[in-house]
Amino acid sequence: MFMKNFNQNCNDKKLENKKKRLRGAIVLFALLPIIICTVLASGFSSAFAASGDVSWGVVPNKEQRVPEAPKGGAEMLSEHGGFYIMPSCASGQKKVYFTFDLGYEAGYTAEVLDILRDNNIKGVFFLCGNYLQETQLINRMIAEGHEIGNHTDRHKDLPKCSTENIVKDIADFDILYKEKFVGNPNLRFFRPPKGNLCRRTLQAAKEQNLKTMMWSIAIVDWGKEEIDATKSANKIADRAHDGAIILLHITNAGTPKMLRQLLPLLQEKGYGVGGF
Repeated sequence: MFMKNFNQNCNDKKLENKKKRLRGAIVLFALLPIIICTVLASGFSSAFAASGDVSWGVVPNKEQRVPEAPKGGAEMLSEHGGFYIMPSCASGQKKVYFTFDLGYEAGYTAEVLDILRDNNIKGVFFLCGNYLQETQLINRMIAEGHEIGNHTDRHKDLPKCSTENIVKDIADFDILYKEKFVGNPNLRFFRPPKGNLCRRTLQAAKEQNLKTMMWSIAIVDWGKEEIDATKSANKIADRAHDGAIILLHITNAGTPKMLRQLLPLLQEKGYGVGGF
């Protein structure tokens, strides 16, 4: 009887072990697609990190703190002499800085220049090759103390281009600018189209004696639909921090209205507007 019970117990344990192995195999089979996807995703992530491609964008806050930059982006930018915030003012006054990206003229730049002139504000206008035909406006920018920045000749997505074409697109703008506006100082700043950058882009700009300037505050201020000037001004003021570089476009009818509302809001928060 004892042996019979013993044998039965052994058989039961063997059966239970088989069942456990079977359940384990079923679970592993079910998890296999997830495991494969995770490994592949990790590989793609590593490959992306190794390529050094960054689509610039920051995580805003309302605590007057410098926003979080894209992972690895700020370090890569700094390694190549670029920046996205300005150092604190020696006087201790909090300051923000205005920059404008312009690929074409929509009819609002003269009014923006009026606002900047009336408030003694100097900014950087990052222009594309196509915009260099706007000779009168550019001469006014220069005469009123603004900086012209290199936004490339053809506004290509540079990380997708060959190194040769990256160098060419940056250099071509510089050549065209110097041909049209003889006697002006060499350009100092560069900004990649769409905010897309990579190590090759940063290196090409650096080799052409240009500092890459990104931004720490931006809003959606392009498109045909007029932006809400009040909401947009409040959004920028809420995100303000010392040394903030503000990116604006001048392709929207609401931009001049927004600027007029933004300046007193910044003043109320204790911010002045710095120059370059």
